[in-house]
Amino acid sequence: MGLSFGPSSSALVAACEELISNRAARNRDEPLELCVVHVDTALSPQAAPEPSPASRLLDRWRERYPRFRFEAVPLTSVLGLRTVDWTTLPPLKPDGEPVGKLRALLEDLPSTTSRADVLRLFVRHILVSLTMQKSQDALLLGCSTTALAELTLGETAKGRGFSLPWQINDGQVPVVYYSAGQGVPGESSSDVQPTGIPLYYPLRDVFRKELVMYGAMAEPPLADLIAEDVDKGNPVVSHKDLSIEEVVARYFEHVEENYPSVVASVVRTTARLDRLEEGARCGVCGMALDEKGEERWRGEIGGDRGGTQRRPPAGKLCYGCERSIHG
Repeated sequence: MGLSFGPSSSALVAACEELISNRAARNRDEPLELCVVHVDTALSPQAAPEPSPASRLLDRWRERYPRFRFEAVPLTSVLGLRTVDWTTLPPLKPDGEPVGKLRALLEDLPSTTSRADVLRLFVRHILVSLTMQKSQDALLLGCSTTALAELTLGETAKGRGFSLPWQINDGQVPVVYYSAGQGVPGESSSDVQPTGIPLYYPLRDVFRKELVMYGAMAEPPLADLIAEDVDKGNPVVSHKDLSIEEVVARYFEHVEENYPSVVASVVRTTARLDRLEEGARCGVCGMALDEKGEERWRGEIGGDRGGTQRRPPAGKLCYGCERSIHG
């Protein structure tokens, strides 16, 4: 299970604890064993060998919920994954620490939206890969209805709407392995057959504001376990510094408060979309490619077709990842 220290994933851990405790009180077996993973996205090198803020916060979680296993994983662990076709990304620096390499890669991306997009995909790759490495039955993500609606509009705006059935719905998530690992350039392995794991959103029918209320009413409350949102309430100085994800999140914060049925309709409509399993997959997000649809998208928005301004990727990318990585 993924834990972001936000109100939704925190509420999911608390709900699982309550479920198990209630079953134990009736002398029943525990229905599940949770391995809770937090991906630490901080890329600031530690000046001294002292615990990071994420590690210190995770210690509080271990103390509060001793029956679960909690683990902190650095974002740099993505560099060792073969689920990413590294030939499609900007080349990594040959020397230096992993933190510096990954920071330089993200800085090479063309915009704030690109960095937020690739960062989210890296976190997803880490969680999926850990689930498979640990032979877990499934991956649970604490995304609320509001979060899934934000993801729907954000991915559509970035030209990755074809991937929504895999990103929004419960079910099997495809995983493809490539021959180039640890950021070393090489040919992607096209003969590797995709496998997959089950992924579920147990809170998909609950609004974020309801989960915030649940966290406040829990015994004891979850306030001291939730990371503070430093951007909440801050005025927008320049919209060019906001990613698409941040813009959509601010929009749905208003819509959820006044028109909750609209938020629910976005997710329920997306849930009706079918998954087309045939064809190649994107080397970064791992979703199926809609090559004809992506060509139509380029034509409609006036994108260049085979222009020389963008470096052609070595592997296959969906339109959304191509724009995020190469501009």
